[in-house]
Amino acid sequence: MTNFTEQMRRRYADLPARIFAVLLTLCSLSLTVFALFSTLSVVYVSDSAGSSRMLITRVEDPDELMDLSGIVANEEDVVYYTAFSGNLASLSIQRAEPVTVYADGETHVARMVGGTVADALESSGITLGEHDYTEPSLHSEADAQTPITVHRVEYRDTVTQEAIPFETEYVYTSLYYRNKRRTTTVQQGYEGILEITNRERVVDGEVESSQVIASNVAKKPRNTIIKAYKAGAPVSPRTGPEIVNGAPASYSAVYTGYATGYSSRGGRGASGLGLGYGTVAVNPNLIPYGTKLYIASTDGRFVYGYAVATDTGGALLNGSCLVDLYYESYSEALMNGVQQVRVYVVG
Repeated sequence: MTNFTEQMRRRYADLPARIFAVLLTLCSLSLTVFALFSTLSVVYVSDSAGSSRMLITRVEDPDELMDLSGIVANEEDVVYYTAFSGNLASLSIQRAEPVTVYADGETHVARMVGGTVADALESSGITLGEHDYTEPSLHSEADAQTPITVHRVEYRDTVTQEAIPFETEYVYTSLYYRNKRRTTTVQQGYEGILEITNRERVVDGEVESSQVIASNVAKKPRNTIIKAYKAGAPVSPRTGPEIVNGAPASYSAVYTGYATGYSSRGGRGASGLGLGYGTVAVNPNLIPYGTKLYIASTDGRFVYGYAVATDTGGALLNGSCLVDLYYESYSEALMNGVQQVRVYVVG
């Protein structure tokens, strides 16, 4: 054993000194390389377009890593950097895609990484009005294959006028029994005006739909009123018990005498109860004020109808006539003339 050891010592002692130097250098180099590699990381750089690089570096800043790899992110791109255990790292670039937006006759391009149609509009600086809409809808995902169209919507209201026709009404009276073809225009009619509001929905300058949203009578029509003859038609508009054979179905007294006619531009009569069609002047000693009457000529050709005693006069007090019938025009009072009538007391 001692001889073997001695032999080995002599053999190594005979080796040249430079061999020892080389071995020492290699050992030092190995230690250096080991130390160097222990501080390096393996970084895999890639983008969504398919480019990729592998780096062995101690650099950790994403911008510097992209410079080293030659794969650089644009302003709209999104960069993801992830460090793993064991000196491994990944730098991934998600490339922004161009999303086309058509609005107001112009074409905009929004470069985006994901997001909705609303995000694309915001990126393009486009705002929507109250009624505007987009295709696809605002909450849809935006993508490069589907252009976005902004539709501008406004509502226009227009007002048109239409004529409202008037009608002709006939008021019948037996006062014209002496001239049955006579007519009198009591009121001249005129057309009314109907205002119609129409609302148009205008999309991108074109009328898409239209509907009536309101109609208003700006001016009411007025009917023409014509007074004409009709046998048995009363002058007075007042009503009372049913008429049977020319007389009220019930009454307490009846007087026969002469009737005259008069008119006035106003006033309330001697009783203060007012004047108008259906009021008459009487002798209040015979027929008290407020008494309800029914008056018709004895031959039945003229019917004044139901009336109320509200006035008096000298001819009535002295017995020259039994009743004076009120008319709203002087010409009608003249038509009445003097005629014999029956006056029925009904209330």
